[in-house]
This record gives sequence, structure tokens and C-alpha cells, in this order.
Amino acid sequence: MYRKKNSSAGHGGIHLVNNEEFLRLTTLYLEDAINADDLELLNCELTNSTDRVQQFNDLRLVTGLIKEHGCPVESLSSTNDSFVAGAVQTTASQFRPSHLGLAIAGVILATAASLFIFLPFPETQSQRNSDSPAIARLAYASHAKWGIKERSQGDRFDKGKVHLETGLARLDFCNGATITLQGPAEFEIVSSDRTVLTCGILTASVPDSAVGFQVLTPAMDVVDLGTAFGVSVGGDGETDVCVFEGEVEVSRTDSKNRPRLVREGSAVRSSPKAKSIDSVAYATMRYEKAWPVTSGVLQATGLMQFVSPGPDFVPGKIEDSNRILVFRECSRVILKSDLEVDVTEPGQYVRVGRRNKQSIGAGQVVGSYLLQLNPIGEFFRNETDGARVIGQITFNRPILGLIGGTAQLISTDELLGHPRGNYGNTRRGIEPARPDDQPDSGRDNVTLSNDRRTLSLDLSASSAVDQIRVIVLEQTQVAAPSRLTFNNASRYEKTLSEL
Repeated sequence: MYRKKNSSAGHGGIHLVNNEEFLRLTTLYLEDAINADDLELLNCELTNSTDRVQQFNDLRLVTGLIKEHGCPVESLSSTNDSFVAGAVQTTASQFRPSHLGLAIAGVILATAASLFIFLPFPETQSQRNSDSPAIARLAYASHAKWGIKERSQGDRFDKGKVHLETGLARLDFCNGATITLQGPAEFEIVSSDRTVLTCGILTASVPDSAVGFQVLTPAMDVVDLGTAFGVSVGGDGETDVCVFEGEVEVSRTDSKNRPRLVREGSAVRSSPKAKSIDSVAYATMRYEKAWPVTSGVLQATGLMQFVSPGPDFVPGKIEDSNRILVFRECSRVILKSDLEVDVTEPGQYVRVGRRNKQSIGAGQVVGSYLLQLNPIGEFFRNETDGARVIGQITFNRPILGLIGGTAQLISTDELLGHPRGNYGNTRRGIEPARPDDQPDSGRDNVTLSNDRRTLSLDLSASSAVDQIRVIVLEQTQVAAPSRLTFNNASRYEKTLSEL
């Protein structure tokens, strides 16, 4: 994932109490032990400070997760549960609690800082009532045929082996890690952060909340360090590891040698009979079916091509006259203020005036993709034989907004653009139809489906590079109540929007 440093809390408003006192008040409220005076003080603090609202939400959500997943607060220091693993090693530097209860709250808040950006997937009531929480769920499947029993979207996976005979299957883990299997594949879930790939192809995207995620193979052990990567295991156990983003550690299975670091844009190979791990050419062709699904693109039809991951495959550096290229730009960006965009509603993208701009509300966690038609060579204004390409793309998350105007693209490059994108000074954007244009006007045609997940495109590039930025919802944030009361019986019940 392309990470941008974003704080999960704002900084607006006036603090009426210090951090230690705020933690004390919040802890008392969550434990149903707050008195009238303290409740009034907590309400005043939330009313006067936007960052306190965010901190309160973090505490409330993570406390609910701990309770929901069967981990008592008192056992945080010894738990191996991936939802709270590493929390005691994290320091909430802005807080200095002075007793055990506040120390627990500090741990919870520290944990929230990493977990809030990518909360575990919503579960059904029957799943919540199950004896054990699911380690992962089936988020998407395409032409999937399972070896033992059939699976359907939303099915949970606990510990055990997974046999995928054909097709693609995306598993979203409770700690935020996402993997896509390409059949035929033999896979095993050992725990929330430990898996085994005996044969087949796998791509993985691992956020900060799941650093340390492991994929074990017959030849190598792969340990994520916050990254995206692909693993391919042949029938003889020969293993290839290709690092798309970030870095991983690899070591020979059962080897006592020091792990080897493999960085972005590099690949290695080994086999069960080999005595070493060898560097090989960076090549992503074998992952071109699985990686888009891991990245959130479920389908691209027509003349559309998801660009292979890697440091050299970024917007502005690739020309293609025949295809609309799809770049994953960034993920898990928290909007600290309303984001102005060109389109937010389903239907045809039509030219809008400066006064008619629409916006995406602050507080949502979003990702972005860039769709680009950049013909080889140079085209000139009004050239009649410019490249014209048609395609359709479907995302796994709702589309919140589209940006196709040059000025707006430029103004959002820093927040939503690819960190290594070569956007330059080239004229960029699309030329959508005007409200009074005829159907055959020849302008760019972009249509957002009613379910907000599919874009249909008919683009014609000439003097400018056709680009459109697609902003998708990755997570909603829960607003604090306008006023807290003593009636807190359902304080652990979360309503997270189904994505």
C-alpha cells in the first residue's frame, strides 16, 4: 500500500482538561462508572474540541473490539490476539496515565492509532455469537471452485486448510491484511498473522496494523514488514517472492541463518533442495490476475489494463495509445476536511462550473486510483485521429467522487496522488460533455453506475493526457454522540457501514 502520513485525530478546538484527565473521564464512561459532574465535564470537552471527539471514538471502537473478540482488558499485556498484539509495545506519547486504569486506556488508545484506519470487517449477528471469532472472511470470488465444500461471499475462515481448485478468491483478515489466492492453490490459515502456501499463487497487501504477517512455503518463510508482495509456489515447491511495495524478510525454511531483506522492485527464488536464496529478475506477469483483486479492482473489461505494481510503473511514465491504464495511487487516507471533487452522484459525468463543485465530507477514510489514456508520441489540439478507447472498471468499494479537471487533479496530487508519480506540467484531465451537447459530440464520456462501483469510459486523447482520479470509500468514521448520557448499555455495539 502506498502510505501517506496522516494523523487519525484532528487538532481543532480548545482543551478544557489535560490528556490524563480526558482519559480518566473516557475510561469511566466506557465502564459505566461516571458521575454527573464528570459526565458534564466530558460533554463539554467533546463539544469544544474536534480532536477529543476523534480520540473518544478511537477509545470507544477499540474497547468494543476487545470486548467483542473475547480479550479481557486485564489480559492485554499477555495476549497474542492480533487485534491487540503489540499494543503494550506501543507508547501513546501524548498521554502519561498515572495508574493502572489509565495505563489500560493508554494502551487502548495506542492500539486505536494503528487499528482505526483499517478496522476489522463487519460481521453478522450469527458470526458475533459464534464461539470463536473468524480469522478471515471471503470478500470476493471469481470462477472459484473449492476442493472440499463450496464457499460464498461473506463466509468466514478459521484455522485450517483451504483448497482452491480454480479461479480467484480474496480473503480479508481480521487484522487488516488482504490476500488473493489464484487456483490451483493449497493454502492453510494457522493464525491471524501466520499462513502456509504449499502451492499456487498469492498476492498480499498488509497494512501497518498487520506488520509481521507471515507466508510460509516449502522453500522459504516470508515475513512482511508493511508492504505488498506476491508469492508463487510450483508443484515441486520452488518458490518465487516478488515485492511490489515496501520490503519483506525471507529465510530458508528451517534455516538458522539471518533473514534476508528484499525491497520493493526486487524478487528472489529458492527451492526445497536449494542451499540458498537467489535474486531473480523482477517480473509481475504471473500476478496480473490476483494483484488487481487484492488492490480493490474486481474487474476491468474492454481496452483497460491494470498496471503491474512496482517502483517503475507509475502515472506519467507510461504511454499507451490503445489502452486505458489503471494505477493504484494511495490508500487509507483520512480526509481532515471536505474534499472538493467534480462528480459525486451516479450518472454521466458532465462539465461543471466552478460554483457547482461537489465535495466528499471530512472524516472518511479513502483510497484513490488514476485512470489514464496517454498516447505514444504527441498529439495536437483538434487532431481528428487521436486515440479513442472504450472500457469498464468495477471496484470492490463504493466510489465517492471523481476528479477530471486539470486544476483539481493538480490540487489533489499531494493528498491522493502516487508518491512517485511523474505528473509534470502536462495538460491533464478529461473533456466531458456539456449539458447541451449532442450525443455524438465526440467528447469524453464517463458514467458512474447506480451502485457506485462501476465506471464506463469512452475517452479520446489528443492534446492532453486523459486522466481521471477515482476516490473510493475504504472506511467510514463513527461520529461521537451529540451528548453523552448515563444510558450506556449498548456502548459496545458498533454500527459500521457495510462496504
